[in-house]
Amino acid sequence: MKSSTDPAGALAEADRCVKCGLCLPHCPTYRLYRNENESPRGRIALAEALLRGQLAPDAALRGHIDRCLLCRACEANCPSGVHYAAILDAARARIGPASGAGRWIDSPLFAPAGNLARSLRLPGLSGRLARALPRSGPAPHPGAYPADGASRGRVGLLLGCATSSQQPGALKAAVDLLNRLGYTVEIPTRQTCCGALAAHQGLPDKALEQVEANHQAFQGVDAVLSIASACSLQLAERLPELHPADIVAFLADELPRARLRFGKPDGLVALHVPCSLHHGVRATDRLMQLLGVLPGTPPVPIGSPGECCGAGGTNLLTQREQAERLRQPLLEQIMVLRPRYLLTENIGCALHLAEGAMTQGLDIEVLHPVELLGRCLLPEA
Repeated sequence: MKSSTDPAGALAEADRCVKCGLCLPHCPTYRLYRNENESPRGRIALAEALLRGQLAPDAALRGHIDRCLLCRACEANCPSGVHYAAILDAARARIGPASGAGRWIDSPLFAPAGNLARSLRLPGLSGRLARALPRSGPAPHPGAYPADGASRGRVGLLLGCATSSQQPGALKAAVDLLNRLGYTVEIPTRQTCCGALAAHQGLPDKALEQVEANHQAFQGVDAVLSIASACSLQLAERLPELHPADIVAFLADELPRARLRFGKPDGLVALHVPCSLHHGVRATDRLMQLLGVLPGTPPVPIGSPGECCGAGGTNLLTQREQAERLRQPLLEQIMVLRPRYLLTENIGCALHLAEGAMTQGLDIEVLHPVELLGRCLLPEA
């Protein structure tokens, strides 16, 4: 298993870009700045020059590379099928990791730090993010959660570094639904972060260690499921041999065949489709299919599917002004709708949108779709 940031491979991938510019109107940072250096085509040119030793990794170049959200909109719309993310990861590895906010999210200190910030109601961004999402007890502990009745198979569940501390209710709902569907859920003790954060922060060796740790931890299960779309994308690209699947796609296949019953949500539901789900996992249709099991009015979309909210991994911390500018149109729609719930399938998006709603004084709950399904799941007849 080798690093995904191999410079030779990145340069070969960059050579496939014909510089046609069809990606430009789909790039959120290009639309924001109208600067070629903030476009996929421009960043590929910068990365090529950097990897060939023609440009130094100075502050200006780092800024253009770091502002990329890796939303994958360019990949989804590229006629040549250029794997842009691999080029950017290689450039970030050559530049080296930045210091400051975002470096600690995949560390063991993230969860206790967040819990402390929440309990002390700390002011500022860190305190608001810690309080932004609803909590209902701890995340499921490592171990085996047996199927209800005869088991149809064994699936592994990735807890995720941020999801486990910030969305424990979503993980518990995933376990409950999978058990009710007849699946035994394995949560290995030795699992770790999916590796995406390290790879996108210029730490390829750390990312590779995390990928290899998960490869060992999830041996022996029929599939590995993730409830965060960005983690699902990383697993699909780096550990395909483990048959990874996003929880939305998995449940969309299983629930229509099951005899589970769901109640109507107690209020208006709005829906944000993350860029990692739409452009990366490409499971927007599956999400809509899954939410169709809920009776009542379908969720009301905010933005267009895959419209980046600005969170972009750690960009909600490291590129704060940009993140807020990209989020604002979505917040304006939420303020008009005033929904009871806002659903989004990625933890970074959930934190970013929930913190924004909090600053606007909106009384809404930002939930993972699976958590709302879990709340609406009715007891067996």
